Amino acid sequence: MIRELARDDREEVIALLRATKNFSEAEIAIAEELIDISIEKTEQKDYYAFVAEEKNSVAGFLLLGPTPATAGTYDMYWIAAHPEFQGGGIAQELDDFAVRFVKEHGGYLLIAETSSQPSYERTRAFYAKQRYETLARITDYYKRGDDLIIFGKRM
Repeated sequence: MIRELARDDREEVIALLRATKNFSEAEIAIAEELIDISIEKTEQKDYYAFVAEEKNSVAGFLLLGPTPATAGTYDMYWIAAHPEFQGGGIAQELDDFAVRFVKEHGGYLLIAETSSQPSYERTRAFYAKQRYETLARITDYYKRGDDLIIFGKRM
């Protein structure tokens, strides 16, 4: 079941992000900031956060929002499945949910960014499987030898 992120989910989502072992502490701090905004400022329309629940646990996390200064492009800031639930379709359910959300809000393009590092191979394979196109690659974006890869899915 996918539902809006609740205040009580915060720590479990942060634990999920840490459990994936893909995100640095700086990235997790950014996630915490965006989670807090989505929880505390319910009137804002920049960030929308959701969780996938399985067996009374947070199995997945999704955070997306409209890209500023565009008329239908959305950014998928976070999509992650807890390692205990990886391979069970949680990320695909979250991606399908994200696509429906974007369409329902008048959007037509969903953008996802990731790293070129070997530890992100599974992430890149996921985007390819979900029919995202590789839109761009910026060499040495995060640091030398770590490129930014931008994926996009058109609705």
